[in-house]
Amino acid sequence: MSLRLRLVVTLGVTLLALWGITAAWLIRDLSTQFEQSLDRRLAQSARMVAGLMERVPADAWRGDTGEIPVIPALEGVACRVSSLRGQVVAGTHPELNDVLSTRAAGYGYRRHDGQRWRVYTLTDENRRITVADRMRERESLLGQVRRAASYPFLLALSGSLVALWWGVTRGLTPLARLQRRLAQRDHDDLSALPMRGLPGEIRPLIDGFNTLLARTRRTLEREQRFTDDAAHELRTPLTAVRTHLQVARRVDGDRRREAMRQAEAGVVRLTRTLEQLLLLARMDNDAGHDDLEPARLDEALETALTETGSHGRCRLDGVDASLCIAMPVTLLVTVLRNLIGNARHHGDPHQPIEVAARRRDAGIVIEIVNQGAIIPPERLANLTDRFYRGNHPRGSGLGLSIVKALVERFGGALTLASSRETPFRVRLWLPEGQG
Repeated sequence: MSLRLRLVVTLGVTLLALWGITAAWLIRDLSTQFEQSLDRRLAQSARMVAGLMERVPADAWRGDTGEIPVIPALEGVACRVSSLRGQVVAGTHPELNDVLSTRAAGYGYRRHDGQRWRVYTLTDENRRITVADRMRERESLLGQVRRAASYPFLLALSGSLVALWWGVTRGLTPLARLQRRLAQRDHDDLSALPMRGLPGEIRPLIDGFNTLLARTRRTLEREQRFTDDAAHELRTPLTAVRTHLQVARRVDGDRRREAMRQAEAGVVRLTRTLEQLLLLARMDNDAGHDDLEPARLDEALETALTETGSHGRCRLDGVDASLCIAMPVTLLVTVLRNLIGNARHHGDPHQPIEVAARRRDAGIVIEIVNQGAIIPPERLANLTDRFYRGNHPRGSGLGLSIVKALVERFGGALTLASSRETPFRVRLWLPEGQG
């Protein structure tokens, strides 16, 4: 069932119920008031006849006259005047004796020849006056009144249903317009839907839909970027590996072993590049960490030193068990491993790598300093770009990009500096965790 039909049916049934209850209540009240009005008219007729009978000679009430005056009869209306002893003085419809012979005062119902009559009897000091209405005429008149009262209700109800259909159709026009826009959009159009002109009730729905479109667009962009990056970065290593294998197939001896060694080194570099690409993809997808338990800096640093084989090269300052980082330990190890690995491969091999840590600005500041060539400012600003290798073409160009993505993901900051006093320094600020 469509939304329009559901609204019209729901509101229409409600409207019908309300109008029906109101109409039934009003018509019932009208019928009661009409019946009471007819009864009052019947009583007034009896009192009018009583006033006229004041002129009847006194001997008529004693039964001295021989003739009973007969009042001209009207269809559906009967009347009789009698003494308290039952002597008929005047009346209509002599054949309605079972209707007009009522002795009890007040209202009542009588039946004659299969028809009901409404009877009213007025009794005073010396006479009894009985008047009667045939119920068929009353019911016919009441039916006309009911029909006359029902026509405005039916007209108003019909107009209300038409207005309801028009109002619902007009109210759902923005949805129909939105549907047409969606049907006319290209399959690859993920731009946000316009919010202008939409009712307030639909805005949250469209806002949520636009949020979903934005997430889908970002996901597709990340997938496209990953595909482009992989195609760009893996093509050269794969070509080199294939070349070395082709050389190894054609030569023997030392040249063959050298070609196989170069192919193996290319596979290792290819594997490392692929792992870093996947890690960046997980960072873009808000993945890559399963827990939020703070990591101890000393333990993460020990793991990173072991994996990079840098125990003999690093000099630690201020790194102790009291320092905890609000970052999963696996990701903190990745950050430290990439930074120490960069310092190990690109710094002076005869100089130590200095690693220092201290509390500052409600967080932990980690500095990694290595000696080497001074990096110009224009190159320093590009070091965190993806696949930027500078003067080191053998690297993947992803290490510092991964570090920056991880640090910023957990609310930290990365700063690079290079000067005569400090050839290359990496400073990290990370929020402190509760260990």
